[in-house]
Amino acid sequence: MSSLSLNSLTQPAQDIAGQPLIALQALSKSYRLWHRPYERLFYGIWNQVPAFAPGWLRRTANYQKAHLGEEVFALSEVTLSIRRGESVGIIGRNGSGKSTLLQLIAGVLQPTSGSAKVNARRVTALLELGSGFDPNFTGRQNVLLHGSLLGLSEEENMARLDEVVSFSEIDHCFDWPVKTYSSGMAVRLAFASSITAQPDLLIVDEALAVGDIFFQQKCFQKIRELVNKGLTILLVSHDMRSISEFCENTLLLHQGESVFFGPSNEAINHYYSLTKTYSREGGPVGYSVGAKSENSLALRPDLGPALEPIPEEKCGPIGAPASFVGFALLDEGGKPSRMVRQRSWLTILFDVKVLADLENVSPGIMLRDDRGAFLQGKYHFQTDLSSLRSCRAGEVVRWSASLRADLSAGQYTISLDLVRVPTYAIRNGKLSFADFEQSYERISAAASIAAFHVIFDPNRAGSEFSHFGLFDLPYQFSATEPIK
Repeated sequence: MSSLSLNSLTQPAQDIAGQPLIALQALSKSYRLWHRPYERLFYGIWNQVPAFAPGWLRRTANYQKAHLGEEVFALSEVTLSIRRGESVGIIGRNGSGKSTLLQLIAGVLQPTSGSAKVNARRVTALLELGSGFDPNFTGRQNVLLHGSLLGLSEEENMARLDEVVSFSEIDHCFDWPVKTYSSGMAVRLAFASSITAQPDLLIVDEALAVGDIFFQQKCFQKIRELVNKGLTILLVSHDMRSISEFCENTLLLHQGESVFFGPSNEAINHYYSLTKTYSREGGPVGYSVGAKSENSLALRPDLGPALEPIPEEKCGPIGAPASFVGFALLDEGGKPSRMVRQRSWLTILFDVKVLADLENVSPGIMLRDDRGAFLQGKYHFQTDLSSLRSCRAGEVVRWSASLRADLSAGQYTISLDLVRVPTYAIRNGKLSFADFEQSYERISAAASIAAFHVIFDPNRAGSEFSHFGLFDLPYQFSATEPIK
């Protein structure tokens, strides 16, 4: 994990009425890549031509520089305004410009063009955990130095020491040199030093999950307290659950450009549409006749929402008599969504292209957690044996399955399966587990075609979370009158 770089900006103590806390105007950051070693030398020479040089010389210099190396934009023309007390998330694929944007706001980098104005007295940035600490100084000395750099008075600096020690849980090592700390101890101290500095703006770049799971829970609880107190937070994370919980609005970056800014749940849905591993850049949402893939087929308007294509490499085995070709995830309102609240319904539509005649087939849905562990599977025949159906070569069969998200909040992936159950395995209208295991045949499978998030429901009666543990089970509680 990266460690804690503690950087600050200082502005006049008084707030300017009506001004946003952060104002970004056409903010861009570019770097020049050199194809050959000598290009860097010649670029530096032409770059020395002064502004008062003759026009023909300046034009020649600009022409020569334009043909030396290649200018690559890490961030391009981002305009954004953030109010005081607003919590904003920043999401996007790796390399989309998230960390570059935070470093520009924190003042670590200077923009190539545009401006980034921060109207705050004190900004704390958790960018690279621990790199701001001198390993030869003690923990106490590093915390006091960090506070001084942030503009804390001596009284404020000394007053927060007990809170830093208590939060970091390294009281017996606080006066030891940081070079004797474990990596976990160093990042805990750095995190504690930042959040106790009373910043006006807290910038966090993937730095919430520090230390063991118990300290992580402590960090999340502290962030919740800061959010409730109205601290402005910029949070970069690949954890969509954290983005949904902490951030009112979220900025989605793609290839250095701002593609969406608005409510976090909407931004997350847009994010998933960009991060599908099988999508081609600029490709359509649905699929149609004429596509190069032999899995393609025509969609009729009366079939409902457009389905997302499933690439051949996700399906197996090779040469199977049927193949999954498209799917869609829908919320309770029938709209495409990758986020559901606990105890709400998620519907999966999927199409199967049949290449050979099949008898007694049934589809299934498999769920795995964010670590890839198998959690649960369900086949259509398990709800109704009469659902086993025959398919003919050339058909495209659309199935629909709905599941209620009685799951712990978190991220899950969906896989699809198609099996054949021979008639002889069904005895007296029943199918035993042993008979199924001995006789079933897997026709086709599509692994991890989509991910979805389950989040807490703040509107449910009682607590916003429905249960503890991974799955929710039906319970009935009752109480008797006191027994004398």
